[in-house]
Amino acid sequence: MNQKSKFALGGGGYCLYAPRFPKYQLTPGFADECLVFNAQLPRMFVLSVLEGGMPVVLTPGKWSLTNNVLRVEYGTESKGLKIVEERMVTSDDRFVSTLTLENSSKNDTELDVVMWTTTDVEGDPVSFEGDSFRVKRQLQTHDFPPVPTEIVFTNPDSKGAKCLQGFFAEGGSDRPDWEETPWYDRAELVTPKAKKPMVKPSPILDTATCYCGLFRTVPLKAGASATHRFEANVVFKGKGINYRPRRPDPKDENGWLAFMERAPRFSCEDKDIERLVHHRLEALHLLRIPNGVGHVSNPCVCEGNGLFHEPISFSSPAIVRDARWLSDPSLARGILKTFFENVKQNGMVPGRIYMTSLQGADFYHADWGGGFEALDDVHNDRATKRAVLKAMERYAKWLDNHRDPEGSGLTDIVNHFENGQEFSRRYTVIDDKADRAEEFAEQFRLKGIDVSVFRYRLVRFLKRVADDLQEKAMANRFEAATENIREVIRKRMWDEKTNMFGDVDPKSRRKTGVKAAVGFYPLATDIPTPQQIDAMLAVLGDKKEFWTRYPVPSLAASDSAYDPDGQWKGTRRGCPWNGRVWPMINSHVMEGLAYVAERGNKQASKLLGELFKKTVAMCSGAAEGLDVARVFEHYHPENGRPSRFRGVDWYMHSFLLDNVFRVGCGFVVRFGEIQDDPVIAEMPDFKLAGCPVGNKRFVVERKNGKLRVTPE
Repeated sequence: MNQKSKFALGGGGYCLYAPRFPKYQLTPGFADECLVFNAQLPRMFVLSVLEGGMPVVLTPGKWSLTNNVLRVEYGTESKGLKIVEERMVTSDDRFVSTLTLENSSKNDTELDVVMWTTTDVEGDPVSFEGDSFRVKRQLQTHDFPPVPTEIVFTNPDSKGAKCLQGFFAEGGSDRPDWEETPWYDRAELVTPKAKKPMVKPSPILDTATCYCGLFRTVPLKAGASATHRFEANVVFKGKGINYRPRRPDPKDENGWLAFMERAPRFSCEDKDIERLVHHRLEALHLLRIPNGVGHVSNPCVCEGNGLFHEPISFSSPAIVRDARWLSDPSLARGILKTFFENVKQNGMVPGRIYMTSLQGADFYHADWGGGFEALDDVHNDRATKRAVLKAMERYAKWLDNHRDPEGSGLTDIVNHFENGQEFSRRYTVIDDKADRAEEFAEQFRLKGIDVSVFRYRLVRFLKRVADDLQEKAMANRFEAATENIREVIRKRMWDEKTNMFGDVDPKSRRKTGVKAAVGFYPLATDIPTPQQIDAMLAVLGDKKEFWTRYPVPSLAASDSAYDPDGQWKGTRRGCPWNGRVWPMINSHVMEGLAYVAERGNKQASKLLGELFKKTVAMCSGAAEGLDVARVFEHYHPENGRPSRFRGVDWYMHSFLLDNVFRVGCGFVVRFGEIQDDPVIAEMPDFKLAGCPVGNKRFVVERKNGKLRVTPE
């Protein structure tokens, strides 16, 4: 299947259908990769239609996606038979496919609809329960802790379904073809024997596959139709875990309508911007997960599809900044609480939140201060501040003790994974084996400019939080740390040779001289002097450095390791940071340019307008000539094409909603009110209804350059 016509189905639960490399998306059922939290299943189930024991060839025709429900019309060789499928993933983790079979011919017929799937030969045997069957497994992908799962496969709308006899089988292509199942060449659809529901193989071949399924016979008279629903209900059961969510409203089973009621409604004369905003809201719907299972203690949002379908600290502050535009702040607040309620005993914030264990969880530096401050501007809440302040203080102390043990005021990176920016000359310049790391263990020490800015923003905002909560002693400590870190970054990390901020080698105390795009992150703060700002803007706008056709590359084009194709030492890497354009970097750079532009810098405003335009073109699909928005991990700096080879097209490590509203729409929320504060020259007319500020909602509208704000 062409990647450009991919789609995703989700209900805001723990399950998601968003295959990275789909082959069978228009095959009835869920025949491609499905996600059960962060565990990947090659398929959930397939629906096959039989007539006279032989499979009916279904040819997909028109398909549409409405309210995140897929509708597919299938044609058949028999002109009198038409099949329509409606497919969705519900908010209580059920994969649902409803088939409507229409017989417009003059002859009666009888069909069998088979719901079947495959599983491994290990673990608990499949439980056959008459008209349903159950698969119980500890699902695990990569080296993540297992996900304790029971999946119940049913045809729940009426009686009449029967289990198929299960079989162990060797061989096959893993295609969703009925002809390759063990049932195809049998005389009839066999049901399990009461005493021996499955014949245990001897020996068990670990390369074999277990086939299981159910079927129902559907008699269709001439001119009649019948509708039947098939579903796989995912339940989480394990040690200390017994999660059963409430059944959703039958009129809104996937929670789409309820979620969109809490989302702002946006229209814009620039349709690229409009598509991008709608895509980000859809991504929040698809990637959100509820509280209730293991360490997921609050509503949260996963970073993306594939291996990223779990809460990850690397992206979570950015997701907070997008989720703050929902009228219900519980999702954004839940992200903060989930991570800081799971802070480890020594104060480290886990890199990922798993259901069953936090052992071995990695660590990522992240802009927690920036995310928390942005949320507080829109949804000020003292209860949230009280809930996370102490844990955030412990985290700040952990950074002091473990990432700045000498008390320099600068923050260490100890491997090329922990700030999410592997494969870059930032690290190999001080350790030529830095790119060979396979785990998150300490390998080197580098005073990083980006992580030092993150730490600065954290302690600066925590000072404000402590003041608000009357924690005077704590506020004084944070104020002292803020002043110290600001001065040290300004003096020790400014490189007069490169005219930008950069990393420092703590051993030699010398600047590395590597021009990485994260060196522009201080623009969003009060760290740089006016002279430093002007120098940085000159470097940023230089076509020989960072101003590529689609900026901003993660590494300067003049660097010897720069590669716009993402190759590192001869191999195209999955996550290269040696020249690809990452939306995360663009979000931070746009934030910095806006901070400078709103203080009257015309060069910053000019660069910001161009960068915003190019970022929207990449993420809205316009750079590829498409009218479907997707946000990928990284893009080509010369043509703006995305990393489709990764298959990850639902990715949340940037704060593009913030960028759109601040830059493209020209307004900002300050001091509890919406203010008109343009930072670029050309802005489209737009209308944003349901814009939240605290418990109030507003309509924000720009017409002919004039902003109007009215209560909703």
